[in-house]
Amino acid sequence: MLRYKLPSNLGDEIDQLEASIAQFKAGQLPAAELKAQRVPFGVYEQREPDTYMVRLRCAAGSIAVAQLAGVATIAGQYGVGDLHITSRQEMQIHYVKLDDLVTVMRRLQAIGLSTRGGGGNTVRNIVVPVDAGIDPEEVFDVTPYAVALTDRFIAEPDSWNLPRKFKVSFSGSSQDKGYASLSDAGFLAQVKGGRKGFKVYAAGGLGGKPEASHLLLDFIDADDVYPVARALRNVFWKYGNRQNKHAARLRFLWHTLGEADFRKHFHEELSVLKEAGYVPLEINAGTNTGALPQGYVPVFPADPQALAVWQKRYVKAQPQAGLFSVLVPVELGFVGCAATGRLAAFLSSIGNEDVRLTKDQNFFLRNIPAPALGGLFEILKADFPSALKPALYGSLLSCAGASTCQLGICLSRSLAKALLRTFDTAKLDLDRVGGMKLNISGCPNSCGHHQAADLGFAGKTLRKDGHMLPAYTVFTGAVIKDTGTALAQALGDIPAKAVPGVVKELLTGYILKSGNYASFRAYMHGDGREDLRLIVERSQDVPDFELDKNYYFDWGADKIFSLEGRGAGECSAGKEFTVVVKDLRGVLCPLNFVKTKVELAKLKAGDVLEVWLDEGAPIENVPGSVNAEGHKILSQEKAGTYWKVLIEKK
Repeated sequence: MLRYKLPSNLGDEIDQLEASIAQFKAGQLPAAELKAQRVPFGVYEQREPDTYMVRLRCAAGSIAVAQLAGVATIAGQYGVGDLHITSRQEMQIHYVKLDDLVTVMRRLQAIGLSTRGGGGNTVRNIVVPVDAGIDPEEVFDVTPYAVALTDRFIAEPDSWNLPRKFKVSFSGSSQDKGYASLSDAGFLAQVKGGRKGFKVYAAGGLGGKPEASHLLLDFIDADDVYPVARALRNVFWKYGNRQNKHAARLRFLWHTLGEADFRKHFHEELSVLKEAGYVPLEINAGTNTGALPQGYVPVFPADPQALAVWQKRYVKAQPQAGLFSVLVPVELGFVGCAATGRLAAFLSSIGNEDVRLTKDQNFFLRNIPAPALGGLFEILKADFPSALKPALYGSLLSCAGASTCQLGICLSRSLAKALLRTFDTAKLDLDRVGGMKLNISGCPNSCGHHQAADLGFAGKTLRKDGHMLPAYTVFTGAVIKDTGTALAQALGDIPAKAVPGVVKELLTGYILKSGNYASFRAYMHGDGREDLRLIVERSQDVPDFELDKNYYFDWGADKIFSLEGRGAGECSAGKEFTVVVKDLRGVLCPLNFVKTKVELAKLKAGDVLEVWLDEGAPIENVPGSVNAEGHKILSQEKAGTYWKVLIEKK
């Protein structure tokens, strides 16, 4: 069992946030300044006034059973009675009041969890395939590397004020189930000459102007993961666009600099780190658990047929003898705190220590001994109704959409519920569909991963005779794998009310042809694409407003569709500032301090100056003198034979 280590200064940072909240409530701090501080702590304002979402970090998508129970208790006290699993393998507590934010953070800290980096222009949650460590096709388990890199990055101050968010992913095989080829920094496990290592991808991602990552390095030794990841982050820090958040992701920098200069800057940063003598990541392999306590009495469900169907859908044998993995479908990622507590209590009773969170917003249990499967089935049958349904119910993914997100256009979660109702009544053999990737985003941003889907939908607006109506762009055909990643392509726009009918018609056609295809994905790369294109064409008509107003209401809405309540998103909230680099090596004291003051005088408050200073008197004197002038030393770090000092102008 592996857990990331909380940074030693986390308590002090929470204290600082508490002081800022007090200043805000007293009218002494602008709301924008508080937002710039709280969003990097994973705290987003929701559409309901004075309510916030708190996102907590779960490195490698892993959370201890005891931590899960603790989070359920905290959410039950300070949220609205449920938890939400995200598409980046984290957990969220919704509708927390401003006065309770710091209490929630301290309660999470007490059980070894942090919200730091849950939002804003920060290093986000580092992810791995949910079955890392038990996948028979993986080269090796990448989980320890993700956890170790998390330890290192969250202890470094320059992880929290990047030009935009920075996402790191690990995958254990060429199937790239961790999306290494769709990340700012992606590491794909390799073994060469008997040495563990990684192929490295960079500068890719979903969202506005999505792009598959670019192959950066064919192979690095496993000991080089940290300097490679850090060098990419340094390039982003120095050259990323801090003035325009819409052009600020690392993939835009790849094109702004040009591939040649991007690689040049990367190798420069990597050389500096290697010359400085970096410490490799501390890799702890962890352990597989699964031994039942002595005297455990198995449970034998009254309906063995239902048990067998459930096992066929959701249970897989692990390579470890006698142990099984179990996917627990969580409807749209929302699970009650009480149900979560009962699941955690059962897992604890069988000696299980670890729960993983999936990109499809489900729980994934590992190391379940065969005699415990019956008891687990009884728990799931009572608290997780989707566990009694086909796998499609668990693979349906939706972002929050306009129900809580400031950027949301459409009520994507309400559409997802409409699809679930369609599945309930369609009388289709959905077991033949399997766990197709059916993903919904409430706007063009890809929080619902529509660009990585077999069938994806992204919210937008259409107009008919001056009336606005909710709509979706239809996507299909994503392929994610080593050396072959391709994003889903748009086929057209349809009214929101037409989506369930489109999905039902497509699934009906697939089931009729399923004997000719190994999977739904294979179908969408064969007849399915043309079938879908024709269905979309037939579904684009919108009735006149006076004839059928239903099309002008979103799913789950009781008012005519509008963009009222939509505001600026907080995903990239943070301080806008400029970074300037000044090389003062070879400049003697006190002239190096004078030159530092001159450079600071050119900047505005909040901007950052990076100065390079020689060993000895320069590094001993300049930072102290700058601090005495009232500026803030963000960090000072040895880089080979000299020092790099980050200064925030006050």
